[in-house]
Amino acid sequence: MSKMSMLLDLIAAQREQMKVILALLIMSGLLLALSAAFVEPGDQAYPILIIDIVLVVVAFIFFSSAYWYCTKRAMDD
Repeated sequence: MSKMSMLLDLIAAQREQMKVILALLIMSGLLLALSAAFVEPGDQAYPILIIDIVLVVVAFIFFSSAYWYCTKRAMDD
């Protein structure tokens, strides 16, 4: 068994926890959208807001694609 296959097996075993992570990321995105309404580009909190948005979007893309792959893999087996 290759290391990549072992890694994919470990990720696929955590498919149920990915639903919780995705829900938390969606809530974080909604809260960031709410706070973005009150932060303007000149504020001190603006760079932190941008970094948080990037982190939430990247994490959401990673976990949603991993969940999709794990679901597809489970359906193929």
